[in-house]
Amino acid sequence: MRDMSKEEQDLIDELYGKNSFLNIFKRSDTRKIEILQSLANSRSMLTLTFLLPFAIETSETVRSTARDTIHSIICRHGKQNLIGFDQYMRRLAPYHYQEKMARWHHLSPEYVKAIRINDESDVSFIGICSFHRNGYVREAAVEMLAHQFSGKEIPFLLLRMNDWLPKIRFMAFKALKQRIRPDYVKHFLEAIYLVKHLSEYYNREKFSDFVDEIYGLFRHPENRKVLLSGFHSKAPIVRRFCFELAINLPDIEQESVISEALRQSDAWIRLQVAKHICRNYSNECLIQWLKRIRSDVFPPIRQLALQTYMEHFSEQSTKELLAALLDRHKTIREMARYYLKDKRIDFSSFYREKLNGTNERLIQAAIAGVGETGDKTDAQWIVPFLCHENARTRRAAVKALGILNPEDYTDVFINSLQSDKPSVSREARQVLANIIDLRHAELLWGIYVNDLRPYVKKNILFLFTKFGKADNILYLLRACAVQEEEIRDLAKRHVESWMCGYNTRFYVSMSDEKRQKLKGILDEVKDFLPEYTVREFEFLISKN
Repeated sequence: MRDMSKEEQDLIDELYGKNSFLNIFKRSDTRKIEILQSLANSRSMLTLTFLLPFAIETSETVRSTARDTIHSIICRHGKQNLIGFDQYMRRLAPYHYQEKMARWHHLSPEYVKAIRINDESDVSFIGICSFHRNGYVREAAVEMLAHQFSGKEIPFLLLRMNDWLPKIRFMAFKALKQRIRPDYVKHFLEAIYLVKHLSEYYNREKFSDFVDEIYGLFRHPENRKVLLSGFHSKAPIVRRFCFELAINLPDIEQESVISEALRQSDAWIRLQVAKHICRNYSNECLIQWLKRIRSDVFPPIRQLALQTYMEHFSEQSTKELLAALLDRHKTIREMARYYLKDKRIDFSSFYREKLNGTNERLIQAAIAGVGETGDKTDAQWIVPFLCHENARTRRAAVKALGILNPEDYTDVFINSLQSDKPSVSREARQVLANIIDLRHAELLWGIYVNDLRPYVKKNILFLFTKFGKADNILYLLRACAVQEEEIRDLAKRHVESWMCGYNTRFYVSMSDEKRQKLKGILDEVKDFLPEYTVREFEFLISKN
């Protein structure tokens, strides 16, 4: 689970802090309520832990606000995060946060049974009580949840199906069995992640039959409206489940389901539906769907479409394969070349011809194709594109040149490292990482010192790490003496990583000259380094 932020921790500390004598009666509850309300937007489930004692406060206003906050955090984080929080609460022993959590640790089953349920916040709090370490408290909470029929109790009952006490598991099972009916379908859909988790990961009991009963509700024609509504759910797991189930129903209009699935932004849904089409449709219908999915933005879907063309329409597939040679994804270009190898096509020549086109996307694919199929002599065709106005084209040119002839164009890559586009600079860094050596060290250092752009400095720091271990530490240490905090912190992390690896992952023996040089640099930059790092380097210099 995600940790609390510093601001949230400060609010928790203030919430548990002692009020001054003047404020203890006048402002104590007011400030508590303000803090509790501000924590409703917490990005960490751990915040719930410290709100629980306030949910059993004697003050009704504080108690109600704390429960509202607990409910807001649960709704904000989704049902799936309750699994991790349940496991966290299970490990929360009485000596954990003893001063803050004493009231929660001593919570009694009688108190839980006496809670009056007025709204969803009370249901959520009782649900969290079902995570309590004390089995009697959990039992009381499950008993209370079993008498609630709002649907909000279902996630907590599903979690208790895996309780380590058989009695509580049976109580939760009995309560859920009573809810396997049409009016609860939408509530089971909201908690579908927990239902799937029940069958896939829990092993204290065999839950497959019970889960099949729940799935049976979704398959029933009377509940079709709820299933179809899940196509537009905000939760990805709900959308995926609904499409996966609907696409395999025999009594549903398949074409409308497929069309809706292919409009989804979730690539997983589109891929699963594309697999269903390729697996189950005949040639007549299949060709119509392939025309649609072959242009999908997700490469695995385009690859599946191309593969299906080859398997079902091999005689008509040449046109599709030639188009795939200019796909923007490397795997699909390679696949097309593999299937066209018997056609005796000169792929390098094919790609060179396409460099003269006007479509920028096709030019970028052609540049990549020349890099993949050409040789050193083809580098001349790529060089003009290093000055292209389109950043993606320049990046493709840098990458292709790095494949064809990197050694003869080192200066070009160093210039590209200083590009005004971070993506081009990053691509140049990747090429230089394989060919850089100490001959270029001072040139790179000059760029590091004079170039003010953070991404250029970061890329050069990465390249410094590619020198030999005895040499790169000299530049990494010098790199710590910069004004930009972000860059300085990154350089310090590289230095600390070097020190952690020394004498464990690697060992270097330094000459007296290099040791003196290292000592001089350390004296210059030690004000920028943590004290313990300075001491470690001083020890290394004295013993090496």
